[in-house]
Amino acid sequence: MLPVLTSDEMRSCDTAAVEHYGIPSIVLMENAARGAVDVLERAFGPAADAWIVILCGKGNNGGDGYAMARHLINRGARVDVLTLAPDTAIGGDARVNLDMLHAIEKEQPRLHVRLAGGSAHLEDLLLRRPTCVVDAMLGTGLTTPIKGDIAEIIEVLNSSDIPVFAVDMPTGIDAETGELLGSAVRARCTATMGALKRGLLLRKGREHAGNVHVVDIGMPTEGFMRDATTTFLLDYADVRNWLPRRAFDVHKYQLGNVFVLAGSIGLTGAAAMASEAALRSGAGIVHLGIPQGLNSILETKLTEVMTVPFKETSEGTLSLNDFDSILEHINDSSIAVIGPGISRHYETQNLVRKVIERAKAPLLIDADALFALAGHLDLLQHSDVDIILTPHVGEFSRLVVQSKEEIETKRISIAQTFAIEFGVTLVLKGAPTVIATKDGTVYINPTGNPGMATAGAGDVLSGIIAGLAAQGSTPERAAAMGVYLHGMAGDHAKERVGEYGLIAGDLIRSFAEILKDVTPRDSF
Repeated sequence: MLPVLTSDEMRSCDTAAVEHYGIPSIVLMENAARGAVDVLERAFGPAADAWIVILCGKGNNGGDGYAMARHLINRGARVDVLTLAPDTAIGGDARVNLDMLHAIEKEQPRLHVRLAGGSAHLEDLLLRRPTCVVDAMLGTGLTTPIKGDIAEIIEVLNSSDIPVFAVDMPTGIDAETGELLGSAVRARCTATMGALKRGLLLRKGREHAGNVHVVDIGMPTEGFMRDATTTFLLDYADVRNWLPRRAFDVHKYQLGNVFVLAGSIGLTGAAAMASEAALRSGAGIVHLGIPQGLNSILETKLTEVMTVPFKETSEGTLSLNDFDSILEHINDSSIAVIGPGISRHYETQNLVRKVIERAKAPLLIDADALFALAGHLDLLQHSDVDIILTPHVGEFSRLVVQSKEEIETKRISIAQTFAIEFGVTLVLKGAPTVIATKDGTVYINPTGNPGMATAGAGDVLSGIIAGLAAQGSTPERAAAMGVYLHGMAGDHAKERVGEYGLIAGDLIRSFAEILKDVTPRDSF
């Protein structure tokens, strides 16, 4: 897993590198510049004979740009550096690198350093078709909206088809939230220094950053950098290592029993997909509890899942009259999924709350069961079992009585606070999905695509997570693995059918295929 840092956490790491490890800040800047040039060459080809325009601010982000110019010149590039501030306004390590450039400029005809003085000079250069433009204007320190000359420069960059390479963070993106600060550079590629920043993975930041590469600047990452944060980006290696192993002589009763309580008239698909996904993720047995009037439909639809019909209300939803039997099935399971297509009928909602209150087996609460929790979050705090919640932003907004916009802006911190306060594993679905655990750890998921915004995708996810948990994974790991693999299945399905034609059933089919490739070799 890669650590994902806030600006304050990154500054603390910089300070620790200098003060605790004795690494001079100028060395960190030099490493950043060299690594960024390596990334630039991988993205746009060799520097030799390329023409690079570099836009430099007056802070350390600009200092990275000045140092990059020197390395690019050494690799044979032609470089035009446009500074956004006069030399007298530039200090520290940035000034050291700027002074070096001025000295080189006197002897090197391929280097030109000048004050930008607005956007006109940049427009002229872009008309002559440079290889790319490097954005080293403001980096991660920006907290107020862009205006003035920089806003005009951003407009010129974004209206051009010349590719942009961002240093650390595209100018105009909030490093914490990924929000636009008025306007922002749209980069083809971003080289971020030392560690990922939250704003590169969230909201508009994810879109404006393009392909993101982390540059090793010489900090000891295994020690203090990992300890500096509680937020991490999931990766393939971790998920693969977390997958449950199977003994050669394993039998179905050792692979867990998932009980799914779901379905109502018109919503049989949700129940079916959650159940089938649980089986596809490796659970040994799946029972599906449904209103009795739907039994013949789902027995026909699901040949590997065992259906359990329960008494129903006059509107064909699950009834409180069968509570004891439902609770018995839940308590006999390894984990129960409650909610897909269950309806918002008042009696069924009361049933859901009573189940949460009395359950002795782990629960995954989704969809309409989340609706039943609104205004009753105390049920979570009073429960003695492991609970996983899987809301999308709209469902979560109703639970916490906060606007969707506020949640999206503070997706990581709000999810983290909720998981700690209520002692649950929270899967806050979206782009990106974040998984917050009751100990305060947050995982960000990098997989998936817009084609997964389709009815039933969440039901598939619930089934996958439950199936993994039933096989012995902790709720936290089951949720993290499930989200990552669900996204991988979506990416696999996109390759087969495209984003527009992707439906939830494609996710189940693709999941089986990607799971085959992810499964550790020492299994089976």
